[in-house]
Amino acid sequence: MTVKKHMLSELTIIMSQMTELYDYVSVINPDRNEEWHINDNGEIETEIFGCHIWDGGEDNRNMDVAAACVKGKRIERVKEYDGNTYHILMVPVDYVSDTETVRCVLECVTRIEGVDYNAEENTKRGSAKRSIKDPLTGLYNWDGFFEKARETMDEQWDKEWVIIVYDIMSFKLVNDLFGEEKGDEVLKAVGNLIKSKCAPDEVCARLRGDLYAVCIHKENFDNSFIISASKELPGIIDSPQFHVHIQGGVYIVTDRSLMVSAMVDRAQLALSTIKGSSEQRLVEFDENLMEKVLKEQQIITDFRRALVDGEFHMFLQPQVSHRGVVKGAEALIRWIRKSGEIVAPGEFLDVLERTDLITDLDKFIWEEAAKTLASWKGTDKEGLYISVNISPKDFFYMDVYTFMNDLVKKYDINKKKLKLEITETILMQDALKQLALVNKLHDEGFDIEIDDFGKGYSSLSLLKDINADVLKIDKDFLQETENSKRSEDILGTVIDMSDRLSMRVITEGVETKKQLDKMIELGCYMFQGFYFARPMSIVEFERRWSDLGAEV
Repeated sequence: MTVKKHMLSELTIIMSQMTELYDYVSVINPDRNEEWHINDNGEIETEIFGCHIWDGGEDNRNMDVAAACVKGKRIERVKEYDGNTYHILMVPVDYVSDTETVRCVLECVTRIEGVDYNAEENTKRGSAKRSIKDPLTGLYNWDGFFEKARETMDEQWDKEWVIIVYDIMSFKLVNDLFGEEKGDEVLKAVGNLIKSKCAPDEVCARLRGDLYAVCIHKENFDNSFIISASKELPGIIDSPQFHVHIQGGVYIVTDRSLMVSAMVDRAQLALSTIKGSSEQRLVEFDENLMEKVLKEQQIITDFRRALVDGEFHMFLQPQVSHRGVVKGAEALIRWIRKSGEIVAPGEFLDVLERTDLITDLDKFIWEEAAKTLASWKGTDKEGLYISVNISPKDFFYMDVYTFMNDLVKKYDINKKKLKLEITETILMQDALKQLALVNKLHDEGFDIEIDDFGKGYSSLSLLKDINADVLKIDKDFLQETENSKRSEDILGTVIDMSDRLSMRVITEGVETKKQLDKMIELGCYMFQGFYFARPMSIVEFERRWSDLGAEV
């Protein structure tokens, strides 16, 4: 096999990505008798290799490493230790430094579930007694799928095959909200549904946790399964706010020489690119995907270091009255590397949202906003406010209510000056709990703003349930369309409704005098957009505000 060459930075990205797929990932350097792995801070750590519980003895692993290094072979094996069974994948890679190229091995280890292993019997017989079925669902397990899928594809060589890996969106919340018994019920229901969609000569499995795999005929592959599953799965949990959905990653088998585990890796790699997305449910693997994944993984790897090193900055975009008077600003994030390179928000925000790192970024910008408001006290800018965005993920991974209250106490600022922007996506998971929390923040004295109003499908429902103070009209309403009169009628109705609900309206994305005049005519008097000003640094915002006497 061709052994790929990588610099250490590239190996770091690959290792970080593989940790999404395996329990433990390392790169073994036999020349130095050491291995590298990624710690919790995303940094490389070095230690002597051959000391882990799944090694089955240092001599065995050293022999495998040597074979992989010398022969350039991809090696897969199963090891048992202390009643557990581990699947180990070893792939040779060349580590390229400034002075030399060293043959190393990328090792990926995963504990296999559903294995009937008896240590005493293994000692007597010299081999493990292994089940190939998952006890919960009755489907094949990890070992069974690899074995049966290979056998099936080999027996039907004239057929074309597809490997699909599925997982359940936000499955952890099922256990957290409804209990493990309900979680097992969901796992069995999804397993039964997947099995019902497979032909008798196709293979389906629960690999581990909420991860499933199927090996099906290419001629039977289409999007109908995801579509039908979307209709059948919601009824598993009796909750109007939480629905069970699945996502899938697809590998169309073009290289039969690959081990089945490598095919699963490709499907799972595709799946990792849409995890957390509420819009995309199925994605196919292609060779260009690796470049995208590596780029995204670089973002994840760099994020924590960049946050500590001060590469993230709060920018402010003025919110302006129809008379051109600045009333406040929305806090936006900008990533400016030490080299001066600017990382576009579109390149990192979605990645951080999917990986739940968005909470750390949000906490940073909330504190920057509070700190800035505190610095304006006693100045001509004391009357200004700053609006900050709250991600739906924030509600699940931190105590937003306590954090916000602690923040205003820490900096001794008026709660009305730190405005909180939310979107209707908070309704996607555990809506009743999140609505109660938002209303509690409102009752505590924070102004609540509904962002991107009209962009989704539950906006009116959100207005019914949340005591909001400000409605931000999405910029899409300002775009020229064939139905511009219809858009104007809708906008006029929304503005009238807001007046009756005692809510202020801000129109986002205003770029032209024509758009401004039209919105004023419809009754909106607060705006945000390039027509007035682009997002700017705090220093520039303060200078321009002072120079222009609160006008732009």
